[in-house]
Amino acid sequence: MIEIYAGNTLIQTIRKVMSANVRETLEGEFTLSFTVLAKSALALKTKQLAKLNDQYFEIVQIAKSLQGSLPVCSVTCEHVSYILNDEIFNINAFDFTGDPAAGLNQLLSGTPFSAGTVDFTDSCTMKINQEVSRRAALMQYIAILGGEIEYNGYLINIRKHRGSMEYQPVTGSKNVTNVSVSHDSRENASSYNISFFKLLNLAVGDNVHIVFKPLGIDVKTRIISLEYNPFYRYNIQVEVGRYKPSISDTFYRIENSMNKVESSLNDVGSSVDGLKYQMDQLGVSYTIVKNLTVDASFINVTYEVEKGDTHQYHAKYSYATDGSGRITSITLEDIFSELLLKEVSTLLVDAARFEITYADGETASYNYTTDSSGRITGIEKV
Repeated sequence: MIEIYAGNTLIQTIRKVMSANVRETLEGEFTLSFTVLAKSALALKTKQLAKLNDQYFEIVQIAKSLQGSLPVCSVTCEHVSYILNDEIFNINAFDFTGDPAAGLNQLLSGTPFSAGTVDFTDSCTMKINQEVSRRAALMQYIAILGGEIEYNGYLINIRKHRGSMEYQPVTGSKNVTNVSVSHDSRENASSYNISFFKLLNLAVGDNVHIVFKPLGIDVKTRIISLEYNPFYRYNIQVEVGRYKPSISDTFYRIENSMNKVESSLNDVGSSVDGLKYQMDQLGVSYTIVKNLTVDASFINVTYEVEKGDTHQYHAKYSYATDGSGRITSITLEDIFSELLLKEVSTLLVDAARFEITYADGETASYNYTTDSSGRITGIEKV
């Protein structure tokens, strides 16, 4: 029977219908439709609730017509969770990391729904930074977990596997009176319409073994959608196949994977930084020659040292040669680094001195000497 409520008040009980249909899928679709004589629907209005088998549906459409000489009323209902599509429940920010059950309760906060059974315990993360409906956010959360939604009144369950894990037999001509099957390669799914002589208790998510030898059917598969008349469950239409995530499901899985990749890269970066710090602590440095010039008496070398930051210094060497001009010895004459190690802000040069202001605000004065060609031959700090 179907009970009709206006708020919390029971206003009508429908025990007989001309037709009725319930459709439920693993993706969360759950609808009810029924047709009654118009005289039995005088009190029905949209926004009322229809209760069937402890599940609540909102009446969203009422259509009246004549079938022959009979005035009839057709009623379309959606599961109450569809109200989470209403703008009043929209959210534009959600940032959660932690226990999946706690996250579900936080996501449903401010709605008529609460978290029921959650089969997942490992920490999960979901972030939202744009306006979305609460139902869309709920479906994304379930997709991130890799779960399947299950309704229990106003409780929302997230299951790892809905229905029976063991294969339920749907076999033989004794139980099955009529069978039709269609295959759709585009959807990678098969649709079976089965009429039973004896009532079978099938549910969405069940693993089933369908055998019907006259049509050569022998397949083990899973029910991904189920349609039936709740007043006469001897005719059941099932769709079987592999449960396919929706586009938004895939998007959030990719985002979740990218977050894991980013986290891994951050871990690698931290490891590299740690190794670099340890190398610096050991006093290890890397020195390369940036510039080298040789004149008649000296070798002038500019080095670049990498140890944490990059620094440069200049060294001047004298050398001796043998009769053939081959260098036989090299002696360090001078090494000068202060000018090159620090960033210079301004440099003022006069005939015998230059004044330096460094980027860190410090100042210094240096006297210098030159040879007859004007080339600097010596520098002395004042």
